[in-house]
Amino acid sequence: MGVGYAYQLLTMGVGLFLTRFLLERLGSEQYGLWLVGFQLLNWLLLLDVGVIALVPREVASATGRADGPEATPRLVGFTLRLALMQSLLVGAAALGLWWLLPADWEALRPALGPTLFAFVLLYPLRMLSALLEGLQDLAWLSVAQMVGWVVGTGTTVGLVLLGHGVVSLAWGWIVQQLLQAALAGVRLVWRHRHVLPRRLPRLERAEVLGWLRRGAWVTVNQLATVLLTGTDLLLVGKLLGPEATVAYACTSKAVSILIHQPRMLVNAALPGLSQMRTGESRERLLQVCTSLVQASLLISGLLTTGVVAANGAFVGWWVGPDKYLGLGVSGLIALNMLLRHWSGATAMATFAFGDERRIALTSLADGVVALGVGSVGLWLLGFIGAPLGTLAGLVLVSLPGHLRALARHSGVSPRQMLRPLFPWFWRTGVTLVLATLLSLAWAPGHLVGFLTVGIASALLYGFLVGPVAFVAPLESYVRPRWNALTARLSPSKPPGTV
Repeated sequence: MGVGYAYQLLTMGVGLFLTRFLLERLGSEQYGLWLVGFQLLNWLLLLDVGVIALVPREVASATGRADGPEATPRLVGFTLRLALMQSLLVGAAALGLWWLLPADWEALRPALGPTLFAFVLLYPLRMLSALLEGLQDLAWLSVAQMVGWVVGTGTTVGLVLLGHGVVSLAWGWIVQQLLQAALAGVRLVWRHRHVLPRRLPRLERAEVLGWLRRGAWVTVNQLATVLLTGTDLLLVGKLLGPEATVAYACTSKAVSILIHQPRMLVNAALPGLSQMRTGESRERLLQVCTSLVQASLLISGLLTTGVVAANGAFVGWWVGPDKYLGLGVSGLIALNMLLRHWSGATAMATFAFGDERRIALTSLADGVVALGVGSVGLWLLGFIGAPLGTLAGLVLVSLPGHLRALARHSGVSPRQMLRPLFPWFWRTGVTLVLATLLSLAWAPGHLVGFLTVGIASALLYGFLVGPVAFVAPLESYVRPRWNALTARLSPSKPPGTV
């Protein structure tokens, strides 16, 4: 876990420097083309249809059941052979993508060509990292990712300095993928040789169909994820041009960094929720789920307040004020982050009641609405249309769908379910209005000013919204920890005093 956090901090810090470096050396147009091209790889990953995505879960189950010395190697051999056959489909799709690349993205071909070629060749090697995940060798996996990213980033910087342009980004990515796969392979041979097959088994039709059926909902979730986490950049690049993609990416950079923090809290609660599904009453499960939503919204509200107040100062200090699209676009992106966290925490709560399929379909419908409304909005309104599309998917599909499902499972009305959140709603609303006024009044383009605005917004949020942490049912978790903390920090009384 510690290595994973270190990797996250490293990529965040160096990534900020790297973006600025690439913009200065390559220019907005070339860097924007790469951002668009990289999003295309996410669409190719949909061809996985759950084959490699199921490997961690299935390997963990097989090793946990102790089915026999040959069961896990056969499972690994089966999925590896299936992935090798699937590479033909991935290769055909990559070739089609190459031929159908729009004429206005022609300058992307020198970088996209080697990237697609390497993507197809390395596709089966994604099995290696998936195996390590299933074997719970997460520390080594994090180290492999960190080393690959560092060497790949160094390759990119070196090639850019030598004048190779946008192709440098392609080769940096290729080196990163190769090194990660190599380190994963070394670890498997060194520590987990017992799970590696001596030969690849034959593929039986019934077995293949059964595997694909198990991966069907994984595929739906993958499609929904692609629609929700990158399609806006593709739309901006296609409708407004590569340079517009850079401005949009820079304006949304803070959100792309911060959006993962509340999700870590929700994901950490998933094992406990899964256990409670079978051993706790609905009332107790609803209490825990509501507390989880409250905690997620408290953290998300703090991050959203910071983005609304300080994003203009952050972008101005980081890459210059010309890459900031204004408070309207920035504020909508921040609002979408807040609503996405609410939707995600509520979806996880319904997962505790066994709602996996409905969650997948709701997320897919959310992505389709966001894509449609975002396309029309970008065409009619410009930049602000992209976050409006995301907002439409959240407000019209995800939030009402997940909230109705949670109310149905818990046996209470939506109003009763939302009542513990009312104090957070109005206090956060007031705080966001004040953060907006602060952003309009002062948006410094230097580090000290950015930090000052950020700290001021955090203190404001803590003062106005902090007391919500002591609203039931979250209070039952917060109060004991708060009392223990204050007791530890308060000076001890001298002996004999009352």
